[in-house]
Amino acid sequence: MGGYADRPQGLSGVLDPLEVHAVTFTDGHHRFALIVADLVCVNSDVVERIRARARGVGVDSCWVAATHTHAGPEAGCSPGGAPTPPELAERLESAAMRATSAALADERDAELHTTRVLVSDLASRRHLPELRAMDIPVDVLVVSAQGHVTGAIVISPVHPTVLPSGNHSASADLSGGIRRALRTPARWVVAATGAAGDISTRHTRRGRDEREIDRLGALVADRLDASVRPADGPGSMTLVPPVSAGIRLTAKQPAEAVASGDGSVTGGRGSSVLEQGRRIACDLMARDHRDPYEIEVQAVAMGAITLVAVPGELFLDLGETIRATAAPGTDVVVLGYANGYLGYLPSRDTPTSYETLVSPVARGSGELVVAAAIDVAAELMNRRTNNDRI
Repeated sequence: MGGYADRPQGLSGVLDPLEVHAVTFTDGHHRFALIVADLVCVNSDVVERIRARARGVGVDSCWVAATHTHAGPEAGCSPGGAPTPPELAERLESAAMRATSAALADERDAELHTTRVLVSDLASRRHLPELRAMDIPVDVLVVSAQGHVTGAIVISPVHPTVLPSGNHSASADLSGGIRRALRTPARWVVAATGAAGDISTRHTRRGRDEREIDRLGALVADRLDASVRPADGPGSMTLVPPVSAGIRLTAKQPAEAVASGDGSVTGGRGSSVLEQGRRIACDLMARDHRDPYEIEVQAVAMGAITLVAVPGELFLDLGETIRATAAPGTDVVVLGYANGYLGYLPSRDTPTSYETLVSPVARGSGELVVAAAIDVAAELMNRRTNNDRI
């Protein structure tokens, strides 16, 4: 199973089936597909396989993202991504194409807009030793037709990890709870994960089982039900194809792997997690990876929405910086764990924590990803301006 380094055995049951969802968008000139899978990560090798297959059925551009559930099969989530296990790659590719074909067959005229709600008591910063209350910003891409909401893509910047490392049953975990709480016979729901690198339910969950998953899912649904409304009226649905920026991020140096600070952790679970992070960091340094890690940050424009994809675990404040500065005048939504997997991307000033220790890249890499996201969003703005169909 993927996600927890100290898990002693593999899958032995199913709590709820893992799912693969696809949503397609087209303005009549370009067709974009967003595929979201209940996996801990998706590596670039399987993303390219799915993109090639999708082009064959009329999809011009395609993103593939993982929900980051820790209750599914290991997908090769080492820093920078490893080869996806062959059987899993085949099953994911097959499921992605079935979902995409179903989405293409069900395409219809619709309006697209975004809304954002702040959810209290859902999650908090996981690297802190205790709960510090915060409102979690949950973004929703709302699809509506003829005055009714017909679908929603919910992007939550929270590690979907309610179930513990001792769990050995497959589950979408919190993402599944959000889907169950929100979808109805008349409304489909896709749950994705945003800039969740430092956010989890560690300090807010009251249990580690299915009931707690559904309680937290209902907490999100209660806040969203009052805000997810049909579009006020017709809007532009011009689709500007994805823009990509390649970044070379310096590999972490040995001095960063043995940092002495402890982020104020004094004992208990926090200390054991920190010690685990140090062991993983030492293993990472033993591999002597000196070459820069190369990743791509992408952005796509759909009407007044700019969607940014990051192939890693970006910290929330970095995602919020992208949202605030990347594309003035549009609604910016940040999607994590998309189109590849690098690992944790902390903020430069984050105290030493599990996340900073196991991150494979040098301090400050998260800010470089933010800069790249701002660049691709600016290029989208230029293409919007020069597009005579707008």
